[in-house]
Amino acid sequence: MILNRFSRWATRILAVIAIFFTLPALFDKIWTQKSEAPLVFFSPVQKDFVYQKSLGGHQFMYADEGGRVFDRGAFEDLLPFVYFRNYELRNEGPLTLGGQIFDRETIRSQRQSFEIKARDLKGRRPQIDLYPLFNNDPGIAMIPFPEDVFRFTENGMEFINADTNRKDEALSKSFTESLKEKGFAFPATLISGNPTNLKPFDEGYFVKDSQGGVFHIRRVMDQPDIRKTTIPADMGILDIAVSENQRREFYGILMTEKGELFLIAWDSYALIPLPFDGFDPRRMDVKLLVNPLYRTLILTGEDRVHATVMDTEYQPLKSFTLPFSQTGSEMAGNAKDFLFPFTLSLESPWQNQASLQLQKGSLWSFGGIVLAMILYLIFLRRKGPFHRHGGEFGFLMLTGLFGLLPLLFVREN
Repeated sequence: MILNRFSRWATRILAVIAIFFTLPALFDKIWTQKSEAPLVFFSPVQKDFVYQKSLGGHQFMYADEGGRVFDRGAFEDLLPFVYFRNYELRNEGPLTLGGQIFDRETIRSQRQSFEIKARDLKGRRPQIDLYPLFNNDPGIAMIPFPEDVFRFTENGMEFINADTNRKDEALSKSFTESLKEKGFAFPATLISGNPTNLKPFDEGYFVKDSQGGVFHIRRVMDQPDIRKTTIPADMGILDIAVSENQRREFYGILMTEKGELFLIAWDSYALIPLPFDGFDPRRMDVKLLVNPLYRTLILTGEDRVHATVMDTEYQPLKSFTLPFSQTGSEMAGNAKDFLFPFTLSLESPWQNQASLQLQKGSLWSFGGIVLAMILYLIFLRRKGPFHRHGGEFGFLMLTGLFGLLPLLFVREN
């Protein structure tokens, strides 16, 4: 069958797209050993950062920031607030640090761990704009799941019965009027909460209106409890992550478009700044570890973990950066770049929904392109003068070695 010029090039382009979707993934499965980011902590015993690093095959390395390596038992002893159970099993009694005594209840009541994944932020995960608003009833020990869900429209807040799919007019009117009385400007542009009843209590949602104002919306005894917070309207808020904890020190973490991080203080809604140097909310995860003596902020990106320890007033004391590679062997990464100048994927560690990702290779890709050109020129000497194949030569400059395959096999005949 004779292919005209358009059909020939269409076939080649489709073949390259298929190759750069499938072969890099196959390469990763065979040759690239994915590794998780190291776990970084601040040791209140040693007053240094320590970390746990995966070596593959369920093997781990335990070390501190100075390079000293520990066995697992010694590592856990450096983190008594994390592994306090070890002290109990050894019958060593209350923990003593810095002249202070910490028993189990004290440690348990003053610990908190809070993590935010970049892929869970607004716009990076599938979201149906229907939310449960739990009813705070002091007479009920557990948090029952409501029969209705709410949504924001252009003119109000609507509650819809999940069983009948009908609007609850009375509840909708009550919340809408209360919001208007507090100065809420519809529609809502950000709705942030913790939509699960697996928590000690419910603090509702933080909702940003069309003018940037942030409102705290709760449901108490089926009545609206709405407060307009003091959070500035011009902050450029990217997202708010809410976490209910018995410590009741803060509601959650606020992120801005510029990569700033703040805690929202309990009751006052004052913003407590966190050290955010180098933080990119779209490509880094955030973790906050709280214990009776220290607060540790951990920012994890593609190739490094940056940790900052703070005192109980959130004043930075010390920082540590640990580089790492998620692709394992550097040789495997270079070989992949040599073979594939770019790769195509629908998956990203920074998104929870399918999205076309184009990833470019490193300088090693130029070596693969040069080799592909040499092989093509050898082949071209048997097929005619160079000027007849200028388009193919340019195509090869973009696609490298695996772009050579469709050029060789998809010919005029």
